[in-house]
This record gives sequence, structure tokens and C-alpha cells, in this order.
Amino acid sequence: MTDKKNIVIKVKYPASGRATEDYVPVPQIITEWNVKRILLAVGVIVLILVALVYFIIGKDTQDTDLGNSSVSPEAIVNTPEKQEVPQEITIIQPVVDGTSNSVKPKKEKTDVIEVKNVAKKSPNHKLIKEPGQTKVNNVRRALLTYEINNKEPVGEVAGTVNVSQKKPKLVYYYTELRKMNNRKVYHEWLKNGAVVSRQEMILSADRWRTSSHKLLADNDLGNWAVRLVDEDGQLLNVKTFKVNLIK
Repeated sequence: MTDKKNIVIKVKYPASGRATEDYVPVPQIITEWNVKRILLAVGVIVLILVALVYFIIGKDTQDTDLGNSSVSPEAIVNTPEKQEVPQEITIIQPVVDGTSNSVKPKKEKTDVIEVKNVAKKSPNHKLIKEPGQTKVNNVRRALLTYEINNKEPVGEVAGTVNVSQKKPKLVYYYTELRKMNNRKVYHEWLKNGAVVSRQEMILSADRWRTSSHKLLADNDLGNWAVRLVDEDGQLLNVKTFKVNLIK
């Protein structure tokens, strides 16, 4: 007969008081934001910044106004005082008439002496008239020069042309005319009062530049003149010079 064995299972239960003592709760951190205090602090900071900005801007504006209101010595302009223009005083001499006591101004007579320049007649040309007031204004330029480049004179002859036996000089008479379109003018070269050459020129525009030239050598010594004359014999311009011989 088989022996029977009993199995015993022991279970140990903790005591109720000890379990309570060993349990320790873990603390939790809870953060709470005070919105009212944060908004109040932000408002105070904003007010302080606005006050500072207003103070700085107001100070700069005041300094600018003071700077503009001050007048520097350079800005003061001395206005000259008005000078009194002396008025002409007309002296009236009383003339007593037998029938009335009216006063009449006495007019002084001025003798006007008209001076006329008479030019000598050239043997082969008509009398040259003196320059007129209207036609002289049409001569823009007139001069003597040794060279013309691109229709413009280069330098001007002072009044004396020096020549030698081996080296003659070429002299140009340069003229520029205005508002004489479709008219004729003449360049006349004179030696000791006599015309030695005469060149006709027809003006084809309101502004016309033209020139004539003369080659002067040692046999051309003396007093020279070149003149600008229109088709009516009106003298528009004249230039005089002297030709000298140098060694």
C-alpha cells in the first residue's frame, strides 16, 4: 500500500501597517502662469519706452527749431540803400508879353554840324559809300588772317605783314555775313589807295562765310587795305595793314 505524502504550501502575507509605511508618494510640480501680472509688467515696460522715445524726439525737434531760427553772419545780406537819382531841372525864363502875363519856356538852339566824308573816285570803279547803320549789322565777323582751317580763321593779323625776298606771305580776308541771302558782295584789295584786285561773291544762305586771299612778296611793300562792298556800293567793312620787308 502506497504511502500518502501531504504537500504543504506556505504563503506569507505582509502586515497591513508596514505596507502603509513603505509607500512614499512622488511629488509633482505644477506651474501656474499669472496672466494678469505678466500683462501689467509688459504694459509698464511699453509706457516707459514710449516716454523715452517721446522725450528724445521732442528734444531733437527743439534743437532743430533753435538751429533754424538762428541767423549766421553769412546769411545776412546787406541791402544797399536806394540812391536818389538827381532829377533834371528845367529852367524856365519868364518872357513878359505886352498883352498877357503868360510865361513861356525859352528853347535853346543847338547848331548841328554834319560832317560828310568824301571818298575819292577810283578810275575804274564807282564811288564807295560810307558804312550805313543797317547794313553794318549784317557783318558778323571780318578780319585778316594767315590761315583758314575748316572754314574758320586761325589767328589774326595784327596790322603789319612782314615779307622777305625768299619768303612771301599769303594773307586771307575772312568775312561772315548774316541775313544777306541771294545778294552780292565784293572783296577789294587796295595798294597805296589803288584797287589791285576785286572778287565777286554771291551769298547763298542767311549765314555765309567767305574769304579771299592775296600773296604778298617783296615787291608789294607799302600801305594796303581790303574792304567789303555790297552791290549798291555800300562800304560794309575795311581793314588796313602795312607790308614791310625783312632780311
